[in-house]
Amino acid sequence: MSSPPRHIHVLPPLLATQIAAGEVIDRPATALKELIENSLDSNADTIRISIGEGGIELIEVSDNGCGILESELPLALTRHATSKISNLQDLNAIQSFGFRGEALASLAAVADVTLCARTADAAHGWEYHPNMTSAKPRPMAIGSEIYVRQLFANVPARRRFLRTAATEAAHCTAAVYQTALSAPAVAFSYFNNQRQRLTLPIASTIEERLTALFPPLQDNLLPFHEIGNNFTLHGSIFAPALQNSGKRFGQFIYVNNRYVRDRLLRKAIADALREFTHAGELGYALFLQIDVEQVDVNVHPTKLEVRFSNPRAVFDFIRRSIGKALATPLTLPVRDYPVMDNHNTANTISPVSQSTDHWLSTPPATPPQSSPANRTSNTSSAGNVNRASGETAWRKMFADLPTATEQTPSRPDIFSEHPLGRALGQMHDIYIIAENKAGLVIVDMHAAHERILYEALKNAANDMPMQPFLTPLSLALTEWQADTLRQHQQQLVGISACLLEDCTAQIDAVSTIIAGNVDPAVLLTDVLHSLSENGAGLQVVEYRERVLSSIACHSAIRANRRLNLDEMNALLRKMEITERSGACNHGRPCWQQIERQYFDRIFQRGR
Repeated sequence: MSSPPRHIHVLPPLLATQIAAGEVIDRPATALKELIENSLDSNADTIRISIGEGGIELIEVSDNGCGILESELPLALTRHATSKISNLQDLNAIQSFGFRGEALASLAAVADVTLCARTADAAHGWEYHPNMTSAKPRPMAIGSEIYVRQLFANVPARRRFLRTAATEAAHCTAAVYQTALSAPAVAFSYFNNQRQRLTLPIASTIEERLTALFPPLQDNLLPFHEIGNNFTLHGSIFAPALQNSGKRFGQFIYVNNRYVRDRLLRKAIADALREFTHAGELGYALFLQIDVEQVDVNVHPTKLEVRFSNPRAVFDFIRRSIGKALATPLTLPVRDYPVMDNHNTANTISPVSQSTDHWLSTPPATPPQSSPANRTSNTSSAGNVNRASGETAWRKMFADLPTATEQTPSRPDIFSEHPLGRALGQMHDIYIIAENKAGLVIVDMHAAHERILYEALKNAANDMPMQPFLTPLSLALTEWQADTLRQHQQQLVGISACLLEDCTAQIDAVSTIIAGNVDPAVLLTDVLHSLSENGAGLQVVEYRERVLSSIACHSAIRANRRLNLDEMNALLRKMEITERSGACNHGRPCWQQIERQYFDRIFQRGR
């Protein structure tokens, strides 16, 4: 038996308002963020924040902004009442943080809200509460004070889903950090349960505000500023040493100074930083400035999501800008001091090797080749590649590497000329110990050599010489693989192939740099897959770099190899002029700086 139809009815105004408020205010941190942004919109340069019981019992935000007129205090708590936009054109070119007129009204629907304000031309301030018929006088400074008590007290279903006071307080603290970072010209003070947790004076730069929020970032920032046709990107990357030390300082992304969580932007940043990430993700604070008409911030009530009119252009600009910033030789200096075990006497520096062989001219070892799934019977012809030619190219790559005699003279100004100083010896045949002006430098020789090889390979890969097979290699393709090869034959990377009949590919040549190190059939299959998924764009470049990174890793010097001083110093000199030498291809740090003051402390010098 069918049930009778349900009648449609209009929700009571209070219930509709409370439902809508839940979209805007879902926890104390959201309410706090909205209030701080209102203060920023009022042109305040001092903001005081106080929360009680994680913001559940009390949120107080006061500022020295422009204030609110007495007559407009009741209107400020009304839905869709705002001073920030007036028409559709304003909505398409939003300059302020708030604009919908929902925040205060939503708070008033789910909490006890008191609003106090004073304008510059008023003799005193005014206090207003929704239960009052009119505002009453109140002594106060110019600006606004907003008190939010008993959040969700009249919405028990919503209040039940709040976490503990400690958890909600942590979210509130994160909201303070996020907004304070975007406004260095504003002073902030933050209290939790009447205890002062944060004091931020006015800062002149983003970097100054960053180090005030996170003191360990001092001298561990890579600031950059890039200007494009339609965009500007500035900010700082946090040093890899901080990541590898287990410390986390967050990832902050801003679009026109608005904190956002955008998948497109995070993917672009991750792609640019992928060579610097290993055990975790690098921290950063990045600010994208874009024409307000090219970005829509009215996507979600929380305003944490944005939509770009040209997302591909934004993606490419961010990836390119960060990659350029990280390409500077000796970027991201490290100052994370390791914890030394004074009782471990095994960690000694080995004597300098007197071997005469030069590892930089040693041909790379050939990694074992995998067996592709789609090979035909004549794939063994890949062995006809002239491997000797490839090894010759590798040897020539470092033929001009300077020796210690040429660039490391024993004179006092060596420290000013060479940031990584002079080699003293090896430790456990894994690390190079060098002395520079600041103290000691410890170099992971495999990681450092891997980065040197990888950057040299990438430079050579821009114009890859090809090594033809004596007998072409045949490979059976699926229908979609054959169709991809037909469409994108000109976009193949490091490999030359054409399509024959019956979905069969003929591989004619591979790059001399990867000959003997990469299975041609696997390479073609992977490139075709990338082309099919992403067209002839960024992913192909990423795959090429991944192949070159793998070759560099297999070819770099291994542990337990004794080097002489000339070889060690040659490696240091090459690191100093190699791009991205702060980390290897996989994100591990290549070197660590330990300052002399560290040793002065542990040996109690001057006491």
